[in-house]
Amino acid sequence: MIIDIKKFGTLIEESREAILSKMRRLRREDPFSTEDRALIVEPGTDAAQLFSHEKTVVLEGQLKRDLGEIEKALEKIKKGTYGICENCKKPIDAARLLAKPAAIYCMKCERELEKDANSKKEGSKFKKR
Repeated sequence: MIIDIKKFGTLIEESREAILSKMRRLRREDPFSTEDRALIVEPGTDAAQLFSHEKTVVLEGQLKRDLGEIEKALEKIKKGTYGICENCKKPIDAARLLAKPAAIYCMKCERELEKDANSKKEGSKFKKR
């Protein structure tokens, strides 16, 4: 299957715009979005507001990671290396790119990276004393 770079570029740009829109909305809805409020949590602050803020921080972090992947994919399109795995340098399967247009790793490498990341997390929980 031949990869239609323009089609994938459009999909990736649309994803980028959707993420940026979500980030703007999260910032607008966050009760602690102003610097003053973020630095000073006043006594009697509503627990629901604090929870909402913490949830917003987590969601924004995930959106930033997603945006980073999208930016890398757009850069790869510009360089002419889109569809090539960052790790093994082999072509990424077209079905994977259809499912996740911003993919920068093939499935095999993605699984290995996730496995390594999970083993590092688990290892840090059980430090020797």
